[in-house]
Amino acid sequence: MKPLLSVYALLLPLLGLPMPGLANARSTSFPFGDTDLANKDPALKSRLDFAERHLRYPELIKDTLAPPQWFRDGERFVYWAATGSQRGTWVLMDARSGTGTPLLSPADLQTQLSRLLHKKFDTPAYLSATIAPDQKHLLFAYQEHAFALDLPTHQVREMAATDPLALGLTPDNALSPDGQQVAVQRGDGFAVNNSTHTLLERRGEDNLAWEVPKHAWSPNGHFLMVWRNDTRAVHKIPIVDYTDAIEKVAMIPYAKVGTPLPRQELFVVDPARGQMTPVAALDQGEGYDWLVGWRPDSSEALVMHLSRDGKRLDLSAIDPHTGKVRHVLHEERPESFVGGLDFYDTGWDVQVLPLDDNQQFLWMSERDGWRHIYRYDYNGQLKGRVTKGAFPVHQILKATPDGTLLVLASAEAGAPYDRLLYRTDLAGSSWQRLTPDPGTHRAYPSPSGRYYIDGHSSRTQPRVWDVNAIDGTSTSRYAKADISALAAIHYAPPEAITALAADGVTPLYGVLYKPWDFDPKKHYPVIDCIYAGPFTTAVPWSYVGASFEGRIADALAQLGFVTLVIDVRGSPGRGKAFQDVNYGRIGQTEIPDHVAVLKQIAASRPYMDMQRVGIYGHSWGGYFALRGMLTAPDIFKAGYAGAPGALEEDSIVNEPYLGSPKTNPTGYRLGSNILAASNLRGALRIMHGTADISASLSSTMRMVDALIQADKHFELLIMPGQAHSPDGPAQRYYNDDVRMFFLRTLGE
Repeated sequence: MKPLLSVYALLLPLLGLPMPGLANARSTSFPFGDTDLANKDPALKSRLDFAERHLRYPELIKDTLAPPQWFRDGERFVYWAATGSQRGTWVLMDARSGTGTPLLSPADLQTQLSRLLHKKFDTPAYLSATIAPDQKHLLFAYQEHAFALDLPTHQVREMAATDPLALGLTPDNALSPDGQQVAVQRGDGFAVNNSTHTLLERRGEDNLAWEVPKHAWSPNGHFLMVWRNDTRAVHKIPIVDYTDAIEKVAMIPYAKVGTPLPRQELFVVDPARGQMTPVAALDQGEGYDWLVGWRPDSSEALVMHLSRDGKRLDLSAIDPHTGKVRHVLHEERPESFVGGLDFYDTGWDVQVLPLDDNQQFLWMSERDGWRHIYRYDYNGQLKGRVTKGAFPVHQILKATPDGTLLVLASAEAGAPYDRLLYRTDLAGSSWQRLTPDPGTHRAYPSPSGRYYIDGHSSRTQPRVWDVNAIDGTSTSRYAKADISALAAIHYAPPEAITALAADGVTPLYGVLYKPWDFDPKKHYPVIDCIYAGPFTTAVPWSYVGASFEGRIADALAQLGFVTLVIDVRGSPGRGKAFQDVNYGRIGQTEIPDHVAVLKQIAASRPYMDMQRVGIYGHSWGGYFALRGMLTAPDIFKAGYAGAPGALEEDSIVNEPYLGSPKTNPTGYRLGSNILAASNLRGALRIMHGTADISASLSSTMRMVDALIQADKHFELLIMPGQAHSPDGPAQRYYNDDVRMFFLRTLGE
């Protein structure tokens, strides 16, 4: 067997030799190796530091990041002030008048916490808090301590470590509705505690662990649902600890394509009786399961099951007294998929909304090609359609007792990625836009449904926070982001671009980043910052952006590149037809779209040097960076693939969009980077962490072996002990490694 590491590939950067395929490209010679030169060359280090500051530009923005908290009366809320004269404390807002009063002064908060901590309290940029069930205390955690702020007296006290309210602040734990009990995650096990003792406890074991899910408690607080996750039959990948000469190996469950998935068993817990009842199993085959909530009267818990191939979604109801299950409805799409990775991560939690009448619920569906809302009863009978139109509804935020619905949708012509707030009703007879400003809106309706908080921004407008009456009778702006520190790094929002996909018909949207001292008379090398996964978008539509690609592109641009981020066909958010373009053929449509966009925008921008084009991506973007280098070598002269995945890796990442190798062998063959290794002509560098459990190291090892077998030279950076995204000092090392690679291979 040939060695996996090509000596020539490793020596090239050390010797400062040009990479194959770049004989005509201008390059910067790094004779001592990239990292060593960065330490020896103060000018280069300064430039890299400047790029890093751009990558981290959101940290320079002072903004109210902690979600506001409504009181039960729906007239008042609390938020953390990150700007203004009250910066560093919580402010109590009256929604009707739009006026606010600090719960205590920033100095008083600092004094009280310093006394309780027995050391100086350094006020953080933001401090999340929640309102206690008694509505008289604000609960928060700081450095493993839990505190309660008494609202009438403005005094802070430290809570006992065993207090359910304190334990409930830990994200993996679940506080009961009345605050008297808490389900505590303890490693592979769990326990249910009250303030004095443990009511029930179960211990887990390796590969057979208990999980306290979201929505665990019934509304009346009598029952608790827990999962037991069985990964004993799941494929394991080895994670090697190289910190000592005697290596240690941990075997981590990782369900690869075509291998067994974890098995999930659901149990009903009755803490008062100390009893657990197993839920009767449904014969639904392999797949993924979620507890999505309860009927308001606590008579049934609601569970969803997504089939392994993503083609069928089932909703079932569970009687907590007996553990018996009944099927309610199913959604099926044999020709493509109902749900994939984005549904697995977050979409499941906005799929179902029980209505207060206890007789009906709202259900999301793309059955007509667009994500819309449908109304069902608990027998699975369709009672009516709520929304319709050639646009997607992303989330139902609130259903009020009078039948008003508040939803987030992208319903404006020419703005398919704006997320705006709308009001409609259960009959679908009205449709009203509530948020006039474009961009991305994060809305928090009040419990009464009379008001909503709206934190919104666009690419050019920093975030502002408003509280509005739903009937339009009042509006108040109570906070806005402070971006004054960005002037020091000359930050400017990217240029919006629109171009046609490779089909010559479909409009695509993206952004272009330029150096802060951009000169249109110069010629700049170009870097395509790609992700292109079928389960997310990469283009920023808010001032900070929801993905990392924009920040990476901005940082690279400050080194003398023009950089691009584009969302191509096959990504979500623009209807089923748009997303299904690459169904069953991942890796076949995305790079042609990127190439088409590059050519179109460069035709009217002479400063873009199309003879020096690179491509960078991490994770799924790493797969596509390889894809660009191997399928469009005439365009991409240099590529950096960070932690690249492969089509044979994680089942939930691949199977819903591609099927299985048995059902779709052609799709897997045509999307394989390994089988295209002989096409490499440009400079290629790959990074992978040895502790990666998202995209396993074996995907890079197989790619490396294929390149060696094809006699193709490349560069490889292995980062010992690093996970999917390098952390700590290794993160900066990786960031600089990417930057210096493109400086060396594409020049300036």
